[in-house]
Amino acid sequence: MPYLLDTPTLAEILRAAPSRSLIRHLSQVPSRERWTSVVTVSQLLVAARRTQQARLMQDVIHLVAGIRVAPYDVTAAQTFAKFRATVASDLDADDVMIAAIAASGGFTLVTRRVREFSIFAQLRAEDWMG
Repeated sequence: MPYLLDTPTLAEILRAAPSRSLIRHLSQVPSRERWTSVVTVSQLLVAARRTQQARLMQDVIHLVAGIRVAPYDVTAAQTFAKFRATVASDLDADDVMIAAIAASGGFTLVTRRVREFSIFAQLRAEDWMG
């Protein structure tokens, strides 16, 4: 089963002492089943650039080089439109795009915010840090 790691999950991996629970889950999933979204990559790169820390930028680039990246394609865009048009949510557009990529691509979303994403019936979500 493929897993799509959201932005806070990948950010946790970059920490000096990441969640042991997260690391344990990651070690049990084959690398070919570990994905992130192009939206998450963009968010991490923007955050790294804003800090103006070259080391963090390199860490982000190294991290995303080792994981498969799911695109935001027409199918995801259609799912995004459905989610935005039919589900009342406080999630921002980027989060809904990530949910749409996960749902349309058959991924389980790995996120700390399972409850917030549970409004999308098509979406499976798990918290690997809890």
